[in-house]
Amino acid sequence: MKDQRFAGYTLSCRRWRFTPRNVMPLLKLTYWAKDRDAKTVRQCLRHSTPFGVLDGTGRLVGFMRITSDRSTVYYLADVVVAEEERGKGLGLALVRYALSHAKVCRGKGLLLTQTAAGLYEKVGFYKSGDRLMIRDPVKK
Repeated sequence: MKDQRFAGYTLSCRRWRFTPRNVMPLLKLTYWAKDRDAKTVRQCLRHSTPFGVLDGTGRLVGFMRITSDRSTVYYLADVVVAEEERGKGLGLALVRYALSHAKVCRGKGLLLTQTAAGLYEKVGFYKSGDRLMIRDPVKK
């Protein structure tokens, strides 16, 4: 998938652009991933498809990833935009760009959100009455 331009920014899914060093500062801004260490972030990047927004200097200012079986289901995760870049439509542009990735976005899309339902509704997600079940990691 090719990079795209949006309002002076670059939308990209080129794996080499994403490392724990440039992704972790964005994840630190979130309530769900602020405590992830570099090893965990590296594994997340390895086992999913990362997408990002880069400013004119090449700095990563937006990030998300999709985990997919490439057939029946895909899961959006870790969608975040740097605080100073919010309000410019970058989050919506990033999600739209990622959802256009035909290889990973086949079947039913899933996500969890507490704060951004309106954004995801703009790209076709809807609130489901289905039961959500979660299993926490087993501590060794």
